[in-house]
This record gives sequence, structure tokens and C-alpha cells, in this order.
Amino acid sequence: MLDDRPYMRPEEPRFRAPSMQQPWSGWAILLTINVVVFLLQILIDPGSLDTRFEKSIVGQWLAFDSRNISPLLPIQLFTYQFLHGGVWHLLVNALGLFFIGRALEPAIGRREIIGLYLVSGVVGALFQLGFAAVFPAQFAVPVVGASAAVFGFMGVLARLFPHREVYLLLFFVLPIRLKLHWIFWGFFAIAIFSMLKLIRTEVGDQVAHAAHLGGLLFGAFYVAILVRNGGLMRFLPGMPRIRFVSGDPVKGSKATRRRNWRKTKVVDATEVAEGDFMSREVDPILDKISKQGIHSLTERERKILDKARSKM
Repeated sequence: MLDDRPYMRPEEPRFRAPSMQQPWSGWAILLTINVVVFLLQILIDPGSLDTRFEKSIVGQWLAFDSRNISPLLPIQLFTYQFLHGGVWHLLVNALGLFFIGRALEPAIGRREIIGLYLVSGVVGALFQLGFAAVFPAQFAVPVVGASAAVFGFMGVLARLFPHREVYLLLFFVLPIRLKLHWIFWGFFAIAIFSMLKLIRTEVGDQVAHAAHLGGLLFGAFYVAILVRNGGLMRFLPGMPRIRFVSGDPVKGSKATRRRNWRKTKVVDATEVAEGDFMSREVDPILDKISKQGIHSLTERERKILDKARSKM
């Protein structure tokens, strides 16, 4: 009901808890861990950032190395995701976590985005391991970094909201506007082209292209298969399944169920449980009204309020 919202009560409203009492976003938790771990690398294991990598603690115990499979592999599949090879490496992945993670988390939630990060990283490492078994000269290299997980984020965001447009700086100078649909296929093409180039030249490089491809494809798989089945949390006992609400228009129709994995698979607001619908969709709109006035609502937000009234 609307009258149980804080700003509908007669006493002085308090819209949110103090910032120190609010739970951290999932992407912020992941970004903080990556930064803290990198600082520990600098302080404790500086050799992991230069030519002494293979003899460093990170190189011997924590990085994922497809050249030398050790009994620590199950642990390394997770630890490598929070390690980096330098400031630039960390900065690029941090920007991905910040921009893509912020855009994705409202759609899937904090727990789910953390699970997605970890599983995308594992799948990316396994892709790298599989190609290293076939083409060891090109793909058998030590791997660190969050890039496979970031590619997983990109895959999910692009397949959930393929028609959402974003601005990119081409060559860090020229601004261009692209739909996420084309960004997904652009990343896919770059990964495939880079891998084919490595195979043809028979010379490896310092980029885990197969891990990038694995993360991206897992993101597409996540949207195609797991979205309608409760996400990754469904595999953990006692955890609530997630429900998705589409905020993007699908060309030629409303947000509807589709069998094709290339199309967005999202649940329309009418399919969402009443409690989830009120907390996920209605509460932010009421917050916006209290701060900016009802005139600030978009057409979509007005329709959501009408839908909420029909549920009351």
C-alpha cells in the first residue's frame, strides 16, 4: 500500500538511512576488493608487477596459469579475478566495473551481480584453459585480472537491453552513439579476430582473448537460460530467486517472451510478484515524486504507477 511509505506518513519524512548505514552496491564491493588487493600486491609482492612475476607469490600460487595446472586450480579460478598486472590493467577493468556494473545491478540485484562476476571469471578461465590445451604456444599463459568478469557483465547488459543506446569515445576522442546490441557483437568479433590472429601467427601475446570470449558468451547464456529460472542464486539453498522487469522497449512489440537466445528475455511487470514489483519499481518512483514532483515522471513511470493502483 502507498500509505506505508515513509513519506506518506504524517511525521517528518526520512527518505533513506545515513550513507554509512546503507548497504554497499555489489559493483562497489567488487571494485573495492580489486583496488585493495592491488595495493597489497604493491606492498607485499611487487615482483608480481614486473619481470619477476613467475617467481612472485602471485605468479606461483594465486594467478591462473594454463601452462602449469596445479592442485590449487580450484582456488586460482577465483583468486586470479582480483589480481592485476599493473595500474593500467586495473584502471581499465575498474572503469568497466564502474560503468557496466552500475548500469546492470538495478536489473539483477547485488547478490546476483557478485555471483555473475565470479562465475563469468571462472568460465573465462576455463575457455582459456581449453584453447591452451589445443594451442599451447598461443594461449598457455598466466592470467590475472577482472576482464573476463567485466565481459560477462557486458554480455548480460547487452542481451538484457539490446536496444539501449550508449555513448562511446572512439579512439578516446570521437563520440559515437551505439546500441548495446552492436557493442556485444563488436566485442565478440574483436575476440574472435584476435584469437584467429594468434592461431595463424603461432605467437602468443599478453591478452587473454579466450577468457574474454568465455566471459562474454557466458553473459549471453545467462540471459538466454538463467534469467527466467531465477538467476544464479537459484542454485544456493535459501536464497530468493530474482525476477526481471524490462525497462527497455523491444522494437515492434512490448517486452514479451522470446525463444531466440539473441533476443532479450525479460519478465514483464505483470509477471512480477506484488511485493517485488512495489519495492523494485514503485518505491523509486515515489521517491522521485517526493523529491522532484509528479511533473518529473516519464510516461513509463506513469504507467507503472497506474499498474500499482490496479494492484491495490
